[in-house]
Amino acid sequence: MAEQGPDDSGSTLVQTGKSALTFTEMAAFVHDIEARPFARLLSDLAGLMALPDAKYQLVVMVLRRKLRDEAAEREAILAKVRELQAGADPAVRKRAEAFLAKPQE
Repeated sequence: MAEQGPDDSGSTLVQTGKSALTFTEMAAFVHDIEARPFARLLSDLAGLMALPDAKYQLVVMVLRRKLRDEAAEREAILAKVRELQAGADPAVRKRAEAFLAKPQE
């Protein structure tokens, strides 16, 4: 996809997502997203939103679950996605717009 920012290229979570190929690896990737400390998850979000489609859909699944679970997390996630929507990466911007259009689908 598009070039990633300097702060997300070294993220182990993003690297795990990029390298996940098997069902087992993708399941582990989802588990890692769910277990990621919230502040680190937010900082990795740009890189996660730039992953290939299938892996991006896993990210969206976890984010939507988090939006339902915690009100404080919901506002922080939506604020970060709005920030990404205003960013320079066109692919991430488009995905952020789509996510914000239906955040709790």
